[in-house]
Amino acid sequence: MERKRPNSREDELNRQLDALFTAYREACAAPEASPDFMPGLWQQIEARRSASYVFRRWTQALVTAAAAICLLLGLLQSYAPARATFYTETYIEALQGASASDAPTYVEAQWLEDGGGSYQ
Repeated sequence: MERKRPNSREDELNRQLDALFTAYREACAAPEASPDFMPGLWQQIEARRSASYVFRRWTQALVTAAAAICLLLGLLQSYAPARATFYTETYIEALQGASASDAPTYVEAQWLEDGGGSYQ
């Protein structure tokens, strides 16, 4: 295989890139490797964390708690008895039972006092 020789345009771009890297190395000094390097780096990272990070952490905690509560309530619902034992009749049955009582209503009692006959 033949290797292509870069043309003059590519040579010029490579020289510019090398000059850029050299300028960057001179502008940014290499950090000293000391025992305090990593703790100092983490302190800088922690200082840059904003309120949105704290808000995200609280949101994650609340969503986790809500999911746990939903799961707990779902399990409690599945173990609940299928039919409540204190209801023995429906609302309609209770109304029918109340209206079928033998005691006359106020209108019937007034009619009897006014001299009316039997209300039946």
